[in-house]
Amino acid sequence: MSLKHVLMPVDLAFPDVVEKEVDMALKLLADDGVIDMLFVDDVRVHHSMVPTVSGDTFSGKNANTRFAIQAMLERLVPEKHRGSGIIRSGVVFDEVVAQAKKSQVDAIVMASAKPKLRSYLLGSNAAKVVRHAPCSVFVVR
Repeated sequence: MSLKHVLMPVDLAFPDVVEKEVDMALKLLADDGVIDMLFVDDVRVHHSMVPTVSGDTFSGKNANTRFAIQAMLERLVPEKHRGSGIIRSGVVFDEVVAQAKKSQVDAIVMASAKPKLRSYLLGSNAAKVVRHAPCSVFVVR
């Protein structure tokens, strides 16, 4: 398979999983293809913190996140395949699908945790992305 544009949602807390995602994406990518990394900040979705944290705190966190994504992109993705580091805020699966549509990607490569009873009842982010994405979705474990 030779994909031109891959979107890769990442969780910065699990760099070993991101490495697996990159390996999969590189196998699917065309010689001139690019990988965009997407981090979805879902902190504001959980409103319990919002009243106690200032906007400056979120701005500082955003800058640190942008730096971390760029560093991860530079460390793991060969230069010729490096796309953008993207940060969105909101519900993870909604933001992944929205970014895939906006960027008109050929595929999404994302990780999924081993299912627990909770994810069978509520559905994991990966399962929801698979159902609603406008493109192919490859799930890495």
